[in-house]
Amino acid sequence: MRVGYSVLREIHRRHFEPNANDYGLEEIEFEKFIILLERKGYIERVLWVNDMYSLKPARLTEKGIELLESNKHFEQTYREGIPYENGCK
Repeated sequence: MRVGYSVLREIHRRHFEPNANDYGLEEIEFEKFIILLERKGYIERVLWVNDMYSLKPARLTEKGIELLESNKHFEQTYREGIPYENGCK
């Protein structure tokens, strides 16, 4: 859940564009995670071009913002600029 919180937080705050390496994931795993967040209605406006994507235009939906609000306790373990060190989910 912390990875989900972190990805949503970074998309919302736009400090940087999260990627697979930030979370110790393979690119395909991270891509599937982004697809899941989009299908579940937490994010919108992910730019898809063929098999490539960009989170720059992405934004949280109301549902995504509500998820951030309900999981604020993760903020205590969040380090600015280093979401969760590789593999620490």
